[in-house]
Amino acid sequence: MNDIQYFYNAGYANPISGVLGFPWLNASAGLLLADTADQDIYVSFTHRELPPAVITAMGLFNNSAFTGVNDPNATMPLKTQNYNRVWRSSHILPFLSNIAVERMSCESYGYEAGDYVRVLVNNSPHQLEECNDGPGESCPASKFGEWVASKGEMFGGFTERCEPEYSNSTDVLTIYEQ
Repeated sequence: MNDIQYFYNAGYANPISGVLGFPWLNASAGLLLADTADQDIYVSFTHRELPPAVITAMGLFNNSAFTGVNDPNATMPLKTQNYNRVWRSSHILPFLSNIAVERMSCESYGYEAGDYVRVLVNNSPHQLEECNDGPGESCPASKFGEWVASKGEMFGGFTERCEPEYSNSTDVLTIYEQ
């Protein structure tokens, strides 16, 4: 029941979920990819509906594309259970959820020494689709910026897509800026 609830309300079956989750991803990427940082860690807190939206914007826990028609209903049908689904609320929101985006400097055999980005959901690493060719399936920081930009093309434009009734809408999350 919770899988269906979150999938349709705040996940892939809701066309604005990625739009709602992208500003957090973009703001976090901006901090991680900045040449200078004022601090070593940035933390943000939210309610239970934002983690599924961020996960949707990042393309995690998604097997909709593998249905052949990219149809969320084929992944999470309402009349039968899909035992092979990857969207499971117990993995996304077990009780308290956390999403971490880490920038690591590493040198590993077979990889160039440099900065890499890794995503963890509830302390488990998750590879990013089309950005996982670093050590431990991490993403090279240089490629991560391009990956985030591609997600911006898919999910950017909150004001245009959500059409809020107020006039001071923005597409940028500025909680990390001073």
